[in-house]
Amino acid sequence: MRARRVTLAVVPFLLATAVWAAGQSKSPPLKDVPKDMRPYFVAFLVAGPKHVAGESPEHTALLPRHLAFIRKMVGEKKMVFAGPFADEGRIFGITVLAASSLEEATEWMDQDPAVKAGFFAHEIHPVLFPSLDTLRVRY
Repeated sequence: MRARRVTLAVVPFLLATAVWAAGQSKSPPLKDVPKDMRPYFVAFLVAGPKHVAGESPEHTALLPRHLAFIRKMVGEKKMVFAGPFADEGRIFGITVLAASSLEEATEWMDQDPAVKAGFFAHEIHPVLFPSLDTLRVRY
């Protein structure tokens, strides 16, 4: 009976020690990583199958519809921001999307009139950024 009492007294001590040890083995939080990281999708606009280098009548006609699409998507809080690259590289623009999945981000980008026309195509990648909820884009 005495051995049973000792065992009953030791079990809580061992459990408490195990819980304490488990707490000690956790890595400390990384001090240089923002606390409010959130998933987004980044879309890069690249040349589509019908892209024409330089200014063309097709590009001139598509540009106002493409920009109106961006304004609409930012207003609906689907796009966080978008803009062109300033160099002459293979990537023409970038967009950050607040989509819940890659499929949703793809569906949204496929609605761009310039993508529909084949002037642009897109490459979409999941990313983690600090929350961009307070970012304000004005037109």
